[in-house]
Amino acid sequence: MLKTNSCLAILVLSVALGFATIARAEKRVALLVGNNAYENIPRLQTAVNDARAVGTALRRLGFSVMVVENQPRRAMSEAMLAFDKMIEPGDIALFFFAGHGFEIRGQNYLLPTDIPEVREGQEELIRDSAFPADRIIDRLQARGARTAVLMLDACRNNPFERPGGRGLRGSGGLAAMTPAEGVFIMFSAGAKQTALDRLSTTERASNSVFTRNLVRRLAEPDLTLVQIAKRLQIEVRQLAASVGLEQTPAYYDQVVGEIVLNASGRTTPADPPPPQTAALLSDVDKRAAEAVPAPPTDPAIAELDALAAAKSWSELRSHLTTVRPTARDAHWASLAEQAAIGELTPLATSPRPFDDRLAALERYATTFPILNDNPKFLALRSSIGLSAFGDCLEQAYGAADCRRGLENFVRTTPKSVGTARADLARDAAHLVGRKLNRSAAAPFFAIAIEAPAETNAAVCTDPDLTDAVIAALSRPPDWDEAKASKALTEACWSTLGPAVVAQVARETGDSYYLGNACPTLLRRDALTGLRAARCQEIKSR
Repeated sequence: MLKTNSCLAILVLSVALGFATIARAEKRVALLVGNNAYENIPRLQTAVNDARAVGTALRRLGFSVMVVENQPRRAMSEAMLAFDKMIEPGDIALFFFAGHGFEIRGQNYLLPTDIPEVREGQEELIRDSAFPADRIIDRLQARGARTAVLMLDACRNNPFERPGGRGLRGSGGLAAMTPAEGVFIMFSAGAKQTALDRLSTTERASNSVFTRNLVRRLAEPDLTLVQIAKRLQIEVRQLAASVGLEQTPAYYDQVVGEIVLNASGRTTPADPPPPQTAALLSDVDKRAAEAVPAPPTDPAIAELDALAAAKSWSELRSHLTTVRPTARDAHWASLAEQAAIGELTPLATSPRPFDDRLAALERYATTFPILNDNPKFLALRSSIGLSAFGDCLEQAYGAADCRRGLENFVRTTPKSVGTARADLARDAAHLVGRKLNRSAAAPFFAIAIEAPAETNAAVCTDPDLTDAVIAALSRPPDWDEAKASKALTEACWSTLGPAVVAQVARETGDSYYLGNACPTLLRRDALTGLRAARCQEIKSR
């Protein structure tokens, strides 16, 4: 039976008036919340992945992103307070929530993970324990953000339903939100429609049908919010119809003028998100169908155009190498990109052995070196590589070998193309942290921290970083994990320092943790009393 998680994604944009003249350049800040691990109502599967995917897309648009996951009410409130402090007048501020939502008499609420189980007649428990969606908009506007964006991927199935009708009754969806002037709202489905999680129970996609397409459209340059909404209506409606369901995203536009989040004039090009087969292939189809401005002078190029039009990707790859070097112009490079995207995209969700997928990537990277500076190819390479190494870590191939292979894969990503390497390193850290152990994530975070200073802030606020560093500091000092954790502690002291200090009180004996952490703590004069004396004794041995 087809499974849905009935998620409603809402995109709310509010332009705050009164800040038309800002002396400094605007910055872009974003808080993303993904809640899967609900304690008293059904748990979710893709909310955390959706938050991470949108976060990756936003980083590529120049946002400083803070991601928090599985938040109870107090933690979520503290995260929002921290986000408030990040926003200054004139900024672009974005809030994203993926998790359960519920509607009560026309008001939509976002549910933290510790929301209590609620029965009929107890609606006020939700009001007291959850976050009104309208209030989020008010907070962003109150901070003076020039542009405030609210994205909600809030599940629309009733999480309080119980067998026998004893649970809290719901209307089966979130209510429409009527925008004020300067506000743009987009739903993943029409009001009261059910939004698809996956197209089938066997589909391996880690994001909802709406979110996977939203992220892809955020990566496409020069689209206004209205254009994004229109394209999503077509794409999501067609995908839902393919499995016999109805889902058409709705949007409400009260913004004066046009809003473009991904302008092509930006210095850092927006890479596409982790691709889905149909999504990337549709882009290739469009490019293959476009008319060539002028017939190529080399007959061999005409043959290549014919292969691209026929989507004969492997044959196109072979013939591209026969073109003489002096004829390999921008058009030839475009055909190489099309061949790579067309042939490799299915590997992102392929059941083929992981080493076959990696070999296919390597073949393109070595045959067409020009692709190693291509943002779209690098994004696809990251998606396929992470999927392949994820399978490697789950299978009996030797976790240590898989981890080393993944680290080499990350390090061979060029540093020169935007934040591709840093983003891949962070995604790899999340992967090994989930599938192997938390300490194994530290070396990947250390690779990410090698990026320019503007990227370091995102690494230091990563929600998985603290656990990874604390665990890695407990490894023998000559291990890569321990070495990486010490470098991370120094680089991210402002965010890691309190947790590293607090762990000292929990250690007993002459632990590896104390041996690794004490030199840094003493140098920074971060300890007092017995803790300082204890570290001083260990250091002097």
